[in-house]
Amino acid sequence: MCKFEICYNEILDNLKNIKNGVNKDTLICGVVKADAYGFGLSKMCHLLKSRVDYFAVAKLSEFLKFKELKIDKPCLILSPLQNKEFLVAIKNGAEISVDSIDDLEYIVGVCNTYNLIAKIHIKIDTGMNRYGVKNQEKLLKMLQKIKENAVIRLVGCYSHLFCAEKTQNNINQNKIFVRYKQIIQNFGFSPIFHISNSLGLKDKSLTYDMVRIGYDLYTNKQVSEHKFVCDVAEVKKVFKGETVGYDATYKAKKDMLIAVCNAGYADGVKRAFSNGGKVIIDNQFCDIIGNVCMDCFMADISSCEKVHKGDAVVIFGKVKEKLISVCDLAKRCDTIPYEIYTSISQRVKRVYRWRRYEYYNRKIQR
Repeated sequence: MCKFEICYNEILDNLKNIKNGVNKDTLICGVVKADAYGFGLSKMCHLLKSRVDYFAVAKLSEFLKFKELKIDKPCLILSPLQNKEFLVAIKNGAEISVDSIDDLEYIVGVCNTYNLIAKIHIKIDTGMNRYGVKNQEKLLKMLQKIKENAVIRLVGCYSHLFCAEKTQNNINQNKIFVRYKQIIQNFGFSPIFHISNSLGLKDKSLTYDMVRIGYDLYTNKQVSEHKFVCDVAEVKKVFKGETVGYDATYKAKKDMLIAVCNAGYADGVKRAFSNGGKVIIDNQFCDIIGNVCMDCFMADISSCEKVHKGDAVVIFGKVKEKLISVCDLAKRCDTIPYEIYTSISQRVKRVYRWRRYEYYNRKIQR
């Protein structure tokens, strides 16, 4: 079986550290887009519902799944919506991102037609050139439109930090954000201002009224307790000169023993792990050999004492003193840990657990 083991305690510990690092009155927004970064929307929302003030998703489809959970917390849709989506979002109580006068005018028409109130957050582009208002004149027109229409409530205004290590870039972004913030306040509005995502947590001057927490909420950057595991589907001998896997990219230099492992790129094992990635089997680091297949990959277990069908194969995680971190995997793939987590597909079973001592403590308290 292929499974993604998720430790609740690590998530709660991360949240506690985040709260300890910001002002007490700062709102916490748990970002649960992309199925909560692969950790499972439903489970994460229920775990966090009494511990965060806000939720955020990227798409209308994600918001509608959140809505089904009947959690009494506001939820912001971060990506722009298409015209036909506005009615569904507003009718269902979503807070929506708006960055153009055209969208604002359309929303006013929808609200007047259906007798609705729209709660909006204005998105400001502070240099990423993705979404957001980039022109002060356009912002002023939007603010005037909001002031003239009681069906629009300006709930928030936000931007997005986009450089992980470049402090000066954050400073430059913040200067732009401050100018827009002053314009909005001078217009008589007092929305929730938020620019800080996980990248800005170290700087309290960036926290404003709310911080949006995604990746840093779900995993510890040092030694994570989450684990991606599959099992050995088959053990077989390979003789010197034989090849392994698609395109014959691996040729055995000697007789060897291999494990066919029950996960592939359709599960989240990147093809970049081919011929060089490692897994943990029988408490040993074992090389992935040959190209990773859609549903399986092969590993060299010649140095293992004894491996049987059904034994555990750790793709990332810690086993005793052995560790394969998500950060290490990301470096090998020339990507970021976010992509590793979100690539773990839905056919991989999510298994949720508490640390053993915590589980018994919780059980006793009940």
